[in-house]
Amino acid sequence: MTDARPQVSVVVPARDAGGHLPDALGSLRRQGLDPRDLEVVVVDDGSTDDTQRVLEEASDRMPALRWVHHRTPRGVSAARNRGVREARGRWVTFLDPDDWYLPGHLAAMLDAARSTDADFLVCDQVQAYGGERRRVRAPEPRRYVRLDPRTGILPTSRSTMVNYVQVSSRFVSRRVVDAGLVAFDEDLPTAEDREWAWRLLLGTERYAVVDAPGYVYRRQVGGSLTDIGDVRQVGFLDAYGVVLDRLRGEAGLARYEPKVLRDVLAVLHHHVARRAVYPDDVWDVMSTRARRLLDRFEPADRAAQRTAIGPERARAIRRQGVTV
Repeated sequence: MTDARPQVSVVVPARDAGGHLPDALGSLRRQGLDPRDLEVVVVDDGSTDDTQRVLEEASDRMPALRWVHHRTPRGVSAARNRGVREARGRWVTFLDPDDWYLPGHLAAMLDAARSTDADFLVCDQVQAYGGERRRVRAPEPRRYVRLDPRTGILPTSRSTMVNYVQVSSRFVSRRVVDAGLVAFDEDLPTAEDREWAWRLLLGTERYAVVDAPGYVYRRQVGGSLTDIGDVRQVGFLDAYGVVLDRLRGEAGLARYEPKVLRDVLAVLHHHVARRAVYPDDVWDVMSTRARRLLDRFEPADRAAQRTAIGPERARAIRRQGVTV
């Protein structure tokens, strides 16, 4: 009996996405795949706008499209997880509703997946600032070869694949989905993509980076988390706390702890530079939680990373109530 499952499932979490969703869905019609090889699963996460109408209109043109609803919003991680549970494809990937794929992207990813037999693939992205486009390459120069995922974590001193966290850049095999590695941590309020990137690199055996056309990441979207100054921004501390728990729960992973510490300091310095957008009560939470997380690291590691980030950044962080 022939297995009729599609080759590729695209999971789209959507909440009040009616304005941008037509662009995302429209791009999925230009992917160079046989319609039988594509499945699009949209999870409407409690939308109150015209998302439902957009989906109904799109279904007339997209036989691969189906959708499910959450009556009340559960968050992007729960929406993605629901989509993954619904997905039937041999390969699963993601697309946020305000982004889109360049033409032929999924066909290129599928070809690379077949040729490399990797557990997952990673592609480059294009960032869209209004009419301006900037290509951002994944920080791994070796392309179309199978790599040990853990080589994508170090060195501590520079941005690596574990820092390239965009969910839509991943193209994940069914065996990884079935192993439970693709599920997002629904307890994390934000920064779930950071923990997820670590989990894929730690939990799989082989991956590859490819020069597919890529996806377009729409920047400067109104209401984006990157622009807000509320307590949700503290979520990165929770995410790195989960990663640290993982490293300390398995033998042989302690060598990656300085990388976690360095990344925590880098993100914290980013927030220090934006201190003016945070009310004092929010910053009190940020600084208290940051001190608590930093206290989990060995003093020698903290001293080494304090030296590595330089005195100016260390002073900037300290002035805002966090001793590195």
